[in-house]
Amino acid sequence: MTRQAAQAVAAAALLMAAAARADGADPDPALRAFAKPAPAVARVGPPDPIAWERQQRTPDRMGPAPLRPQDRALLAALREARWTDALAMVKAGAAVNARDERASHPLALAAAAGRDELVRELRQRGAAPDRVGEDGFTALGAAAWRGQRSTVRLLLRSGASAAAWGHNGHTPLHLAALAGHADIVDDLLRSGISIELLNRARESALDVAATAAQDAVMDRLIQGGADMTMAGRR
Repeated sequence: MTRQAAQAVAAAALLMAAAARADGADPDPALRAFAKPAPAVARVGPPDPIAWERQQRTPDRMGPAPLRPQDRALLAALREARWTDALAMVKAGAAVNARDERASHPLALAAAAGRDELVRELRQRGAAPDRVGEDGFTALGAAAWRGQRSTVRLLLRSGASAAAWGHNGHTPLHLAALAGHADIVDDLLRSGISIELLNRARESALDVAATAAQDAVMDRLIQGGADMTMAGRR
């Protein structure tokens, strides 16, 4: 092999190693069960009122579904924070998309509590990623609101939408901004959504962060290119 060919091979190896580090160096073992997600669609505008109402009324977003005794037992275990019992029930075949009269379902309850092992098991068994729970949030929205960063990253990697509206019209990005979780705002933006994404009230993440006096989030959004001149004019 010539010297030039050897240099070319070495350069290619370095590029491949760098790519592997960028894609697979995530230290969170919960993410290794899922492929890296495709970039999200960078939607900006608020939901069309008719489309938004229709979305809230799809079978995947509403409930309750018919529940078997083992499904009610799973939801009870989740509400009572009996995480080991809940995980065993999921592995034993309880319905991962069970939904009761209060609109509770396993993924939202597990995500809100930051129970990554349970969230991973539910998603691997087909739990719907963007279903709204009894608090009006999607599972990703609930995790973002409560500062469950590893759960946010796991849900993003497993296909949850960072741009999905909850019943209150907020997206996970808006909820993270309201709660002051700047690191989670970064994670959500890296999924590919627009920094100017609007909620149902036509507010951006910067707007809601300013309303809530979340200075660290405001600084992060402004550094990321959020438009400060459009507040109240969208």
